Amino acid sequence: MRNEGRAGLFNRKALIVAGELSGEIHALHLVNSINTFLPLQWSAIGSERLKAAGVDILYDYREISVTGLSEVLPKMPQIWRAYRRLKHYLLESLPSLLILVDFPGFNLRVARMAKKLGIPTVYFIPPQVWAWRDARINRIKRDVGLVISILPFEKALYDRHGIPSVYVGHPFMTTVRPRIAKNSFLEEAGLQQKWPIITIMPGSRENEIARHMPVLLQVINRLRHNLKNMAVLLPVAENIDRRVIEAFTKDDPEIRLLDGASRDALASSDVALVASGSATLEAAILNCPTIVIYKVSALSFFAAKHLVKVDYISLPNLIAGREIFPEYIQDLEAESIAEKVLHVLHNETASMKNDMEEVRRELGTSDSYGLARDAVIHFLEQTYGPLFSTS
Repeated sequence: MRNEGRAGLFNRKALIVAGELSGEIHALHLVNSINTFLPLQWSAIGSERLKAAGVDILYDYREISVTGLSEVLPKMPQIWRAYRRLKHYLLESLPSLLILVDFPGFNLRVARMAKKLGIPTVYFIPPQVWAWRDARINRIKRDVGLVISILPFEKALYDRHGIPSVYVGHPFMTTVRPRIAKNSFLEEAGLQQKWPIITIMPGSRENEIARHMPVLLQVINRLRHNLKNMAVLLPVAENIDRRVIEAFTKDDPEIRLLDGASRDALASSDVALVASGSATLEAAILNCPTIVIYKVSALSFFAAKHLVKVDYISLPNLIAGREIFPEYIQDLEAESIAEKVLHVLHNETASMKNDMEEVRRELGTSDSYGLARDAVIHFLEQTYGPLFSTS
């Protein structure tokens, strides 16, 4: 039996909600893939990438993107404005489809709004309920019509809870590539192949940068005592105002800021220091030995310690089931991290690269966005009946 709900007949209106840069990139690929087969009238919580693709931006996620529990509090006025804007849009437009991309603290509330209005909802890249806050799976079962997962071990969990789901593989395996060959990148950047090249990536949110940059600078200063002529690259996330980074690096002109070249930097580096997030998986795919760091407020860390159920926080380690990338969480002691960088450079590069190959094999290669598109279209056909004859 078709479930048209209060949204009524299929009206080709669709809303997609992303809460940070990597989520917006996934959203953009999925929107483009769906539009190739079924053009829709898209609105979004997003930013410049989706806007350039012709999507109507209801609210810019950069105003609400934040990590940690206590870190959310200063952003609450903006978060509530975004909720109100979405509620107004849902009530006024009653779109035929809502797609949520990651960003669970925000998106699960949006899913609840949509459920009450009878708007069919798909969750693409769902919350990591296997890692923490497993009670969220009950909210997903209640409010979400289809889960599309990109990690190999997730589908079995949703199957056990009777939640319709599909595994499409991780998109990074086909999309994460350097822009140019390593030799060309080094020449373009004025770097010598013989130099140790270190990339530092403090995160794509301002609160992450504020917490990570001071210790990263301390690590670099310590490494300079042991590594001669080393090069330090710092790719600036495109959603971050370059001045935010320059405020930290203004006294260290030897750190090279790069715009739009994070994958080139990782693919060309001997080692990277990366804030936990999707960039750690990019590093593994690009075969870059990596040390993972992360720090939140003391309150957020205290809460997380009582909620988190996994031994690691970085995706390569979770996929491998063991620590292949050393992790430094909360206690970011610069001397210890610098020693680990040197140890990796001199002793662990080969073994770490073998481990990264294992992660890549586990992820496989598939047209993830194409499979996700097919799952969304099938979900819509189950909900509304045949679509392609709809005017």
